[in-house]
Amino acid sequence: MARIPARERRHQLVAAAFRVIGEEGFAAATTRRVCAEAGAPLAAFHYCFASKAELLSELTAHAMAELETARAGGAVLRPTVVESLRATLRGYWDTVEADPNREAVLTALTQHALGDPSLAGVAQRQYEAYHRTARTTLTEIAEGCGIRWRPPVEQLARMVVVVTDGVTVAWLVDRDSTAALNVLDAFAEQLATLAAPAT
Repeated sequence: MARIPARERRHQLVAAAFRVIGEEGFAAATTRRVCAEAGAPLAAFHYCFASKAELLSELTAHAMAELETARAGGAVLRPTVVESLRATLRGYWDTVEADPNREAVLTALTQHALGDPSLAGVAQRQYEAYHRTARTTLTEIAEGCGIRWRPPVEQLARMVVVVTDGVTVAWLVDRDSTAALNVLDAFAEQLATLAAPAT
């Protein structure tokens, strides 16, 4: 049997861990179970990763890169601020519904990382990426619509992350897309009230 290069094997193990966590929960993602899912011998894990924490850190980085690619469109500009916010939030929502498993895995990883010292910094890097994306999007909307945000954009970005996080987790539980979109639309209307003319 041909030997699989370490880089390819690492990718297989990360993909397998993603599937296991998404389908069976975080507790099921033992090194033995991940290797079985990948069709790899247990020794392959220790050849590719120094620890399970290293695997999970790489899994998080990979999932975040995919997420940022999926949301690379950024702001969706429309004639008004509220329409732009609504369209942008709905664009975000399309990426949630397109890959619920990714959202479930990232949520599980965040919770696990907060209680595992070996994963220190994983959740922080994850949320830094969320906040960075929100700041960029709000800035694009401000520039495109000729407005400025009255509160600091950093504060508004945190609000966006808090609301979208909450709506996503609630949807992972109840799968009520109509309710999720209604909340996002209402949030767009509230957020638009915080805009002022640029000049």
